[in-house]
Amino acid sequence: MSIKQKKRLNEIIKLLSHKERMSVREIAEALSVSEMTIRRDLNNLQSGGIINRTHGGATLFDIRKTNGESYILGEQIEKNAKLKSAIGLKAASLIEPNETIFLDSGSTTPFIAKYVDPEIPITVLCYTLKNAFILNNRKNTNLILAGGYYHKFSNIFHSSEGCELIKKVRADKAFIAAAGIDIKLGLTTVFYFEADIKRAMVKSAQKVILVADSSKFGKVSTINFATLDEVHTIITDNGINEDMKSSIIERGIELIIAD
Repeated sequence: MSIKQKKRLNEIIKLLSHKERMSVREIAEALSVSEMTIRRDLNNLQSGGIINRTHGGATLFDIRKTNGESYILGEQIEKNAKLKSAIGLKAASLIEPNETIFLDSGSTTPFIAKYVDPEIPITVLCYTLKNAFILNNRKNTNLILAGGYYHKFSNIFHSSEGCELIKKVRADKAFIAAAGIDIKLGLTTVFYFEADIKRAMVKSAQKVILVADSSKFGKVSTINFATLDEVHTIITDNGINEDMKSSIIERGIELIIAD
């Protein structure tokens, strides 16, 4: 992603934070670019769960208007909630007592936080408010929050210090999410600052587990953070196509289909 595009995405977010809804035309005029450019930008922001597209425009999703449970289960926000819930349940079942876990951002990882057995002693490092919110009151969970500047639109804390903290921690398992998964182009996400954190988690974990519903396969977002060969296990749903299944298995990656 170019610096110019990063700046424009941030400007769109600022505009929407000050006005409840804006049309594509209004945003294009405000930023002096074409409506086609704005539509592409809005698609990128929507794929990252930052905005909601409306007819001819967009609104900014604001987690402050929901509680943790409705954000996870809200049908108006997450159309694939049932699939992600099943993926999260399967992923949570892989967590063993006394393990240290990295929990990524995204709309699937909160289900892992929700379903992990609260009785088993674990340490979890996360960097999103929603995951910290879910795990906060678990008496057997040691919670580490990689802090920094809070991006309200994406629910992410980010700082260079937070990335350095992740690099110093050694996790047994990292549960990673992605906006796009492509055999050749790898794992991608929308925001450059989020990619830094994801890279650090992938490099600092003994086992990398990718959690993603089947709609993410074959897609490519703006920022690469890992190759597919860095992943040990993929948990997805049965909507994944056979060609993608074969490519994953040929690479020696464990593929788990959540029922």
